[in-house]
Amino acid sequence: MAVSKYSFSRLLPLVACLLLAPAVLGVLLFELAPRAMSSFVWPLSAAALAALALAVIASLYLSRNLGGLEQTLTATAEGKIAAPKKPIPFADKIQKIQALLDERSRALADQLRVTFDGELSAEKQRMEAFLKGIGDVVSIVDTEMRVIYLNDAGRDIFGNHMGEFCYRVYEHKSSVCGGCPVKKAMESGEVHHSLRRMYNQKGRLLYFESTGSPIRNERNEIIAGIELARDVTQRIKLERSVEIRSRELAVANEELRRANEQLQAAFEELKNAQQQLVQSEKMASLGVLVAGVAHEINNPLNFVSASTQLLNDNLSDLLRLLHEYETAELPEETKRKIEQVKEETDFQYAMEDVQKIVKNLTTGAERMKQIVQNLRTFSRLDSGEKAPVIIQEGIESTLQILYHEYKNRIEIERKLDDIPPIIGSPGKLNQVFMNILHNAIQAMPDKGKIVIAAKRLGDNIRLSFADTGPGIAPQDISHVFDPFFTTKKVGEGTGLGLSISYGIIQDHGGKLWVESELGKGTTFYVELPIGGKPPDKSAGAKHGAS
Repeated sequence: MAVSKYSFSRLLPLVACLLLAPAVLGVLLFELAPRAMSSFVWPLSAAALAALALAVIASLYLSRNLGGLEQTLTATAEGKIAAPKKPIPFADKIQKIQALLDERSRALADQLRVTFDGELSAEKQRMEAFLKGIGDVVSIVDTEMRVIYLNDAGRDIFGNHMGEFCYRVYEHKSSVCGGCPVKKAMESGEVHHSLRRMYNQKGRLLYFESTGSPIRNERNEIIAGIELARDVTQRIKLERSVEIRSRELAVANEELRRANEQLQAAFEELKNAQQQLVQSEKMASLGVLVAGVAHEINNPLNFVSASTQLLNDNLSDLLRLLHEYETAELPEETKRKIEQVKEETDFQYAMEDVQKIVKNLTTGAERMKQIVQNLRTFSRLDSGEKAPVIIQEGIESTLQILYHEYKNRIEIERKLDDIPPIIGSPGKLNQVFMNILHNAIQAMPDKGKIVIAAKRLGDNIRLSFADTGPGIAPQDISHVFDPFFTTKKVGEGTGLGLSISYGIIQDHGGKLWVESELGKGTTFYVELPIGGKPPDKSAGAKHGAS
């Protein structure tokens, strides 16, 4: 026990202050007190000085005894115990007090130690229970990355590897892992997160969501790192399975989309082919009907034509006979009667009228024969093989059939000279001419003009059908040949005519396109090979120019 080395010489200033204080007090009282009180000042000052003198004597006595006590205690503390020259007052009592204080200090220290150890043990048990209750892995490593603590969950997964390097235990590596969150936390002093791959004690690869934090001492120095790792292997596997499955589904969806597109394209082609087949069947049926009607009309027409010729011949004979009668020598009475009958019957007008009737019958019969011939030409049934086609005949027969729709209001101008025959299907080409000309006629409800021209371009011929109608809007040009597209009113068209025509021209190895300008009319172009080339599906864009 250390003993204070307080010097008693320090008491001298205090004694001096005590001696001077009454004197100063007396002077102040004498100067400040009223004159009436001056009789009391001196007695009070004398009493104060007496009290002060007694205090000084007592202080000197105590100082002398305390000085001896100080020397004794100092010698005792330094191990220089010597018997005092004279007995020290209160020494035995002070020694007893000192012994009692030492005993109480030891008892208090023992009690504090027991209490602290108990609380520390309880806190440690609580912390151990808390760490054991955590299902995640909790590990603590020192600054050299050696494992200094691992909870039960960590031991179950990795085994007990206290004192070993964590990177060897967890990731089977020979150096610190590049993305170790604990290492980063100890280097930066901040919390770090990462997804780690670690091996359990059986060598199985596991995935952990890891959080590393630094541990500091009371001087705020980083002395270790703690890691909290949660096993997310099943989730990662599930996510990867979902990702793989998603990629497979994406591939399957893409294949399904392509198959859908192909199926849709095939469906459209089938639908177009079906519509074309239906239209072709209609045209074929119409051809059969027209051919049959033309045949049935042609038989009686032959009788009419032959009878008209016979009637014309017989009429000529009768007229010659009448002329002979008029020039013959007859009695006057007979001549007079004949003249009377001629006047009554208006013989001269009747003869002229009969001649006109016979002539009209002959002209009508010839016209009917031409119509029947045009019907038979237009309705010619195609076989599987291509045949020579005379374009002029097909266009003329088509115009003849459409005559009732444009007569007396639309002028037809033909420029079809010097066109060689081509190899193709007459009935199908007539169907193309019919669709183009019929659309041109319908586009001009009032008066107008259609110019049909043709010219030879090497081994091809190009036909143009130009009308003076209102033209086609620019936004509709690209849809003219689309199936079911039409600008006509409901019930006036199906929108299949030009689409079918486009397919027919392609089947002939040719091209079909349109040029139009609003307010200036429309021109359809048909280009066909003279020698009947095989179909060229890539020849020309569907709506492009030549």
